[in-house]
Amino acid sequence: MAGVVMVLRPQPGADETVAALVAAGFAAQALPVLERRALAETAAMRARIQALAEYRIVVFVSPAAAEIGMAWIDRYWPQYPVDVVWVAVGEGTRRVLDRMGVRAVAPVTDERSEGLLALPELADVRHAKVLIMRGRGGRELLAESLRARGAQVDLLELYERRTVTVELPAAETVTAAVVSSVAVLDAFAANGGMSWSRRPLIVPSPRVAAAARTAGFSEVVEAAGAGPAATVCAVRTLESGEYG
Repeated sequence: MAGVVMVLRPQPGADETVAALVAAGFAAQALPVLERRALAETAAMRARIQALAEYRIVVFVSPAAAEIGMAWIDRYWPQYPVDVVWVAVGEGTRRVLDRMGVRAVAPVTDERSEGLLALPELADVRHAKVLIMRGRGGRELLAESLRARGAQVDLLELYERRTVTVELPAAETVTAAVVSSVAVLDAFAANGGMSWSRRPLIVPSPRVAAAARTAGFSEVVEAAGAGPAATVCAVRTLESGEYG
C-alpha cells in the first residue's frame, strides 16, 4: 500500500495502533486530534471510590479510564477489594489493569459496549451494583442495557476530551485515516478533515460509520472495534481490495 495510515485517536491508543500497523508491515503515523485530560477530584468522586467494595462489578471503558481510575483507587485502597469482578472494554484496557496487578476479563474481539454486554460476567446482573469508569459524555448504551438487566449502575467520569489543533498532511500522501469514536471524528473535521473525504476512513462501529457518512466521507470501512488488532485487520482488508 502506498502512503501512510494516519491514526487520529488519542494517546496512548494512537501509539499502540501505530506499533501494531508497523509490525504488520504498514507505514503508519500517530496524529491525535483529541486529548484526554483528567478531571479534578471532587468529594462526590472520592466518595464513589471509597465505596468501591460495595460494587460487584467495575467496568473500565478505555485505557485512559483504567489508568486514571486505578490511580484514584490506589490513593484510597492499598489492597483492592477481593470480591469485585473487574471488566475491561478490550485488550489494551486489560493490559493497563494487568500492569497494576488487576486481573480483568475483556471481550476477545468486539471492543465496544456491545462486546462488553456479551460477556458472561455481565449476563446476570440482577440486583448487582455496577460501577462504570469512563470519560465525560461517554456512550449510554452500556449503562442503559445493564439497568434493563436489573443492575444498579453508577457512573464515574474521570476525564474530558479536548480537540487538539494539528496540521494535516496532503490527502494524496494518506492511505487511510483511523478514528476511534464520534468525538475523534468531530475533532478531525474541526481540523479540516473533510479535505480527506475521499480517502478511506476506518471506524470502529456502525454508529461512527453512520456519522462519518453523514459528514460526507465517501469510503467508510467498519472495523470490529477500536483496538489495534481490529484496525490492522481493516487495513489488510483495504489492501486486499476485498472491502466493498
